[in-house]
Amino acid sequence: MINIPTTEQLNKLPRLYETEHLRPEEKIVHLHFTADRCHWWAIEWDGQDTFFGYFLLNGWSHDSEFGYFNLSELLDIKVGGWLEILNNPFWIPKPVKDIALIPKMLRYQDRSA
Repeated sequence: MINIPTTEQLNKLPRLYETEHLRPEEKIVHLHFTADRCHWWAIEWDGQDTFFGYFLLNGWSHDSEFGYFNLSELLDIKVGGWLEILNNPFWIPKPVKDIALIPKMLRYQDRSA
């Protein structure tokens, strides 16, 4: 992984289930991981290895959802055997509704349900 999250960055995330009272679009995304057309947006953290957030795989709307993903797995991924996951060093925490790709995916999923 390029730019492994620091302890300081991780400690800024709410713990798992702390934001479950918020509507999905109001939750704050604290970290953004990406590789090619894959994205993982971290909203909550268990303090050890597990994030809750939203992910989009291969740019495909049917491969996107809110769910859990692990830092240890992101650290091990090499797309095509060489491309590592990037923790976006310029990411500024923002609500889900302000991340263009996520509302687009959610609207698509609502239409296809």
